[in-house]
Formats: sequence, structure tokens, C-alpha cells
Amino acid sequence: MTKNIRRWGWGITITLIFISLLSVRLGVIKKGQPSAPSGKTVELTRSPETWMNIYQKDKKIGVASRKIFIHENGFQTQEEVTLQLNTLGFTQVLHLSGQSNLNPDMSLISFDFDIVSSLFRYSARGLMAKDRLILFTGLPSSRQRSEVRLKNRTFLSGNIYEAAFLAGLEKGASLSLSIFDPSTLGVRNIEVTRQPDEIIPVMRKKVLTQKYCADFMGAVHCGWVARDGDVVKETGILGMSMEKVSASQAREGLSATGADFATIASVKSNIKIPAPETLSSIVLKIEGVSSSLLHLHGGRQQLSQNVLTITKEPSLKSEKEIPEGLTRFLAPSALVQSDHPEILAQSKKIVTTADPPDQKVRKIVEWVYKTVEKKPVLSVPNALEVLRHKVGDCNEHAVLTAALLRAAGIPAQIETGLVYLDGRFYYHAWNTAYIGNWITVDSVFNQVPADVTHIRLTRGEGGEQLDLLGTMGKIHLEVISWQ
Repeated sequence: MTKNIRRWGWGITITLIFISLLSVRLGVIKKGQPSAPSGKTVELTRSPETWMNIYQKDKKIGVASRKIFIHENGFQTQEEVTLQLNTLGFTQVLHLSGQSNLNPDMSLISFDFDIVSSLFRYSARGLMAKDRLILFTGLPSSRQRSEVRLKNRTFLSGNIYEAAFLAGLEKGASLSLSIFDPSTLGVRNIEVTRQPDEIIPVMRKKVLTQKYCADFMGAVHCGWVARDGDVVKETGILGMSMEKVSASQAREGLSATGADFATIASVKSNIKIPAPETLSSIVLKIEGVSSSLLHLHGGRQQLSQNVLTITKEPSLKSEKEIPEGLTRFLAPSALVQSDHPEILAQSKKIVTTADPPDQKVRKIVEWVYKTVEKKPVLSVPNALEVLRHKVGDCNEHAVLTAALLRAAGIPAQIETGLVYLDGRFYYHAWNTAYIGNWITVDSVFNQVPADVTHIRLTRGEGGEQLDLLGTMGKIHLEVISWQ
């Protein structure tokens, strides 16, 4: 394994950073009951269009526009976001857009959501039908239908601060919400609390605002709402923020020298680790995050107190029989289309039915490693699109590897977490495959099994990845020993 290959391992961070910040504007939430409702109703009188600059600390890296139209039957919203990001030395432009139709109480009728980067496009459409959210994800040529059952009313997450404002939430009171993220199709809890009012500068004027903060997977986001219901400022993790500006200010250029998000989201190691691929085990102290929200314990990882021991899996068993409880990891999903004819055909070109399971795993991991160009991509990974374009970072490698393994009859999952490189731990995605026992594999590095510096934080291809948000900027690692 060479250093230049290892550099391309990072990828999940950018998607999650901006989904975490902008999902507060573009996702879908399910509303619970206020813990201290006031019964007061407030009317929105805001301007129909708002412009916001997006910053990482003092660097402008994006711009967002939002239109909201109020009519007697409810609301319509339109949003456009452009981001210019520096990732591993590459500057990329990412476009997000969303539209929605809402009831008079701002609950969801339907939504459209799109992410477009230089190489990929991701689309999600949603329509409420009683207690179900019917979803269509992917491009028209490969669209997948799925459903999410919801117990309560569902709201766009872009309106969480407005929902609290309209409900007349009293200072110190909270709303318990459940957030649906259209990029991962995951549902997670969120709580919005009204803070003391603040006077803040908005477009060179001092404005009295109501401040609300949302705890999203341990990551705190805050929004400031003016008297007319307009959200004029938001802050997120890793120095991210959004501020209301004029249309002319929004049209001003973006920073060409923004921070490298792979680096600012990474975790510094207390010691350099020589040749990680040669190690049989490693012991680390992990602090700053709640282990109950993560998948730190189990399999090759053993957590005791705050001490994590990771041991490389033993030699492959290669058993063909699959326990009944694991057959669900052969099933296709919205982003891992293992039953699509193109995926099935490619899998048959790589492996044969006579190959034992361990050989299938090695062949597929090596094929993805050699075939997919290693390049940072800012989009929602989709196995079918990755197969067609054959380019991407760790996310694209992981979804395609999972799809090809499942198509070959190997149960497979996606894991996300941290991996070591040159004195730091970077966010990364890889796979685990079942061949008689679960074994960790990485098609970015062509490792079967993967080295022990792969620290699993989550497992799953949907909302489980949202759990990473609570770790960014908070997790601390100390390498104690290795062998």
C-alpha cells in the first residue's frame, strides 16, 4: 500500500458535513409534541425570498437562496444551494436544490431533492400518503421506490426553526422532533430548544431575534429568527455558518482558498503508526463521544470503558452456507442495487459460481480497487452510477463493493469510521463481508482483511451514517499500543 493510494480513502465527511448543515434547510422531519407548548400561533410575514452566504469560519464557500410562497391552502418553497469545496487538493462545485408543497400547518405534502456534482447526480422525491412517506430515489433510468412509516406529522427540516417560531415556543422550552435525511433515507431524533433572545447584526442593521438550537446526533446547530419569521443566521459544526445577505452580496465570488475539509474533520493521532497494514492489533483510548450512539463494540472491535482494542480477523473460513438471519444482507437497497441487471452481469464477469466465498471476496475487492478511479466525489453514492462512471472516493467504492458482493451471494454491509494516515485519522467508508465469519475489507486500499487502524464507528448504508455527525470535531483518540 502506498501513501498516494491511501490519500483517497476519505470521502464520507464532506457529504455528511453539508447534509448536517443544509439538511436543516433541505431534508424532512417528523414532528413530535412540544415539551412545553404555549398554544400561541404566530403568522409568517417574511419576504418571499431570502439569500444567505455560507461560510467556513471567515471564508465564503457557498450561497443559498430560498423562496417561500404563502397561499390559502398552505405553502410552497424553493431552495437552491451552491458550494465550492476544497477536498484533498481538488476544488469542486456542488449544487443542491429542493422544492416542497406544504399544508397550512407546514406539514409535508410532497418534496423534490437533488444533488449535482461534476460527475454524479442524486435525486429523491417524496409524497405523503397517510402514515407513509413514499420515496423515489435515483435517476429516472434506475429509480428505486421505498416507503418510510411515520407515526406523527412530517415536516421539512428546513422549517424546524420556523416550526418552533410558529408554535410560539417559550424561552427554555423544547420541541422533540424526528428528522428524515433524504440523502441517507435515515430517520433520527432531534430536539429544538428556544434560547434567550439575541440582538445580532443582519445586513448592517441590529435585529432582535429569537434563538433556537437543535441537538442533532450530538452536533449542535443554532438558528436566529427575526420577528417576521425569517431565519437570518445559522451555525453548524466545524466552523460552518450561514448568514442572511442581499442579493448583490450573494452574487459576490466564493473563496478560492477555503480550508481542506478532509483535514479539518480529521482527528490528530498522538503518535505515528509505522506500516499499519502489518499490525495484528491496536489499542486506543477513545473519548468525546457517546458509545451508545455508535457501533464501537462487536466483532474485531472490543470496547471496555473508553479503551478500544481492534484485532485483525483470522484467516478466512470460506463457508458457503448462510445463516437465515443474515440473508437480509443479500437484499438490494435504494443505493446498493444488487439485483439490477448491470450489477448482476458485472458480478458474473468477476467471479464464477464455483469460486469459494473467500475467492469471491478477494476478486471483487481487487476488481473495484483496480477499476474505480480514485477521485474525491461530492454526491450521494449510488452503486449503479459508480459502475457506469467508474470513479469516486471511499463512498463510491463501498457501495459498489457491497452491491457486487451481494450479487455474488456474499452478505455484505457498509461500515464508516476513521482510518489512519500520516499522523491523523480520517473519516472513511469500507465494507464487511460474511464468509462463515464477518471480515472487514477495503476496496480503496485492496485489503482483505482491512488493517486494524480502520476504526468502525457505524455500520449500515442508511441513517446509521448520520450518527457520525455527533463525532465530528468532538472525538479524541490516543494510541496506547500495537503489535
